[in-house]
Amino acid sequence: MECWNGQTYTNIQDAIDNANTADGDVINVFNGTYEEDVVVNKNLNIKVNNEDIVELKPVATGFNIVNDVSGSGGGTSIIGFIINLLPNGLGINISAENCIILNNTINGGNNGMITLANNTTIKNNKINGTTNISIQVGNSKLINESDTLKSEGTTVNNTLVDNNRINGEIVGIAVLGDKNIITNNEISNISNMGIAFVGSYPIISGNKVTDILGSESKIGITVASLNLTGITGLIMTGNTIANIRSNDNKTTGIDVFAMSMDSPLDDILVQGNIIADIYGIGESTALSVVTLAFKGTMQSFKVIDNTITNVISKGLNSTSKGIYCLPMGFDGNNTTESEEIILSKNKITGIKSEEDGGLSEAISYLQLIQGNTTIEDNLIDEIEGNTMSAGIFALGIDYTTFQSNMTIIKNNITNIRANNVTSGILAGNMGNIFILNNNIFSLDSDLSRFITAQPIMSNLTIMGNNLEGTGKEIGIAVNGNNSTISYNRIVNFQYYIKNMAFLELIMEMYPITDEQLRDYIKSQYPDITDEQLDELVDAFHKLKDYINSIPSHTSASYNWYGTNSDPGSDKFLPGNGTINYNPWLILNIKANPSTIYVGETSFITADVYQDSSGGDHVYDAALFFSGPRVTFTTNLGNVGSKYITVNWVNGLATAVLRGDEGSGIARVTVTDYHTIQTFVTILGAHEPPEPVNHHLIGMQDTGTPLGYLLMALILFIGGLGLTYKK
Repeated sequence: MECWNGQTYTNIQDAIDNANTADGDVINVFNGTYEEDVVVNKNLNIKVNNEDIVELKPVATGFNIVNDVSGSGGGTSIIGFIINLLPNGLGINISAENCIILNNTINGGNNGMITLANNTTIKNNKINGTTNISIQVGNSKLINESDTLKSEGTTVNNTLVDNNRINGEIVGIAVLGDKNIITNNEISNISNMGIAFVGSYPIISGNKVTDILGSESKIGITVASLNLTGITGLIMTGNTIANIRSNDNKTTGIDVFAMSMDSPLDDILVQGNIIADIYGIGESTALSVVTLAFKGTMQSFKVIDNTITNVISKGLNSTSKGIYCLPMGFDGNNTTESEEIILSKNKITGIKSEEDGGLSEAISYLQLIQGNTTIEDNLIDEIEGNTMSAGIFALGIDYTTFQSNMTIIKNNITNIRANNVTSGILAGNMGNIFILNNNIFSLDSDLSRFITAQPIMSNLTIMGNNLEGTGKEIGIAVNGNNSTISYNRIVNFQYYIKNMAFLELIMEMYPITDEQLRDYIKSQYPDITDEQLDELVDAFHKLKDYINSIPSHTSASYNWYGTNSDPGSDKFLPGNGTINYNPWLILNIKANPSTIYVGETSFITADVYQDSSGGDHVYDAALFFSGPRVTFTTNLGNVGSKYITVNWVNGLATAVLRGDEGSGIARVTVTDYHTIQTFVTILGAHEPPEPVNHHLIGMQDTGTPLGYLLMALILFIGGLGLTYKK
């Protein structure tokens, strides 16, 4: 090898230690194998020459970049080496700041790289077969002090770990510190966690973590964005997690926890992550986001545009969740405030819990903070639980102001299955609930409710939703005297709307027998007598009966039930309250124009803008349902063929009748469980107008020819002109 001044050495350490080697020098290392542990205590650029292949075989540590009494290796670059380690070896150890580790390959050993210094760049390296941690940033350890466990550690800040390839053993990348960036790394065949991060303001983006298999719990990426003395936030975007499996414990694709103390919690952004094939025992979750603003506010909480497929749990009473979110904020006995909470444009499919007691939820959301929540435009499909399944489960508990609105809007939810209970949307909130313009189809269980809602303290509005059953389900189940249900499509149900008792849903989700209740009370109060136990069980039943006796009065006018006739009071379950479903919407059809010629077209429209009492709701069209489906047919001409099925658009559906089969009267129908018709007269082709014969009529000669008259007129006008000039 040689230094910048042309001096040559037989090993790397001699080149570093030579008195002529100074800070800022470049050491080029040529082809060969170097059996040495290298200590770097100067600011050097140590690199493999051109495209040479250089192998380093240390006894303990390949490169140890120090900052001690011997000097400082701060600012050093290590570039292009192959480091082959013994089983307990360490590839690169960094204690000095501003170092760059680039394009190296580390094989074997206990740890690939450890940095305990700020501002390190670790980029484009390959690490294979370490038995512990492949890249470690910072350090933490537990110590026992007077029989009390305490955590000590070294935090490292402003480190970039980018575009590394890791095929390791226990943990791929472990980070302790603030404002560190972990991007574009590929990590596979890890036995525990792909990326583990503790510290404030992390950016974790574009990483790919795959194939974490075996026993005990497994996590693709876990992040604790913590600041116990101030503010923190988080960016988690564009990561891919796949094939995370435990054969005896829980699994999580991405696990996020963010917490600030005595300060605001800054923006939380979890966007564009792809998570697939998460398999666990007892509990499987693709994406978990939990935040706590302790004695402070939260700026924004956004979980958007994530794609989740195949999350499966096994075992008794197991749970599978696509997205689990829990935003929290507390200050003493009060909830604090969040400016914005959004769960939007996520695609979730294939969530399953296969064994007895299994629960599956595509989106599971619990809010313990003030602030308005929007759950919008999510695509949910194939959710299956043994006992219970839900497309969206959302519960808001703002117990300080009771004014946090929850809006669930424009979600598409299909194929929800369970043996016991299914819900497309299951929502409860201490503030207002708005369930708007969602499409829900294909729920299958012993008891299916497409929308279940419980306004605890305020109002409930269910409007513009498109719900279609198979004839055995309940369309909407609600509890509350301030419930408004309008402009929905609720078709093909055993019961369209049900007033639900307050505790009914909880008892269905968590059924408990008297014996189970007794066992639970005994476990909490071992010294309780049988007489006292009987009194408690009796008191529980009285309380339940009293709460369930509170009546619910529901306003449900202006919905489309698939019939122009009275949908029938037997299709509504008022409980001990009332449901007012009159007037209801009716189906209309129009043709414009109603008379055409062969080869022309007529515009056919169907709508449900009129109600059964003659009211017109066309000006409220924006509030109506959209989505599947309505069918047009014709016996003459075509509407695409003899029939066409199209989607509703805000209560309106359209087709075009083409008069291309000759003349006659076309009977055009529209069907959405109810069928109505209109007629279009198709006339024969336009006949060209007959030509008009013009006959020449002779005139008698009357004297002066026309030419002479014109000449005389010209002379007369000219004379006037001459007279004027004179």
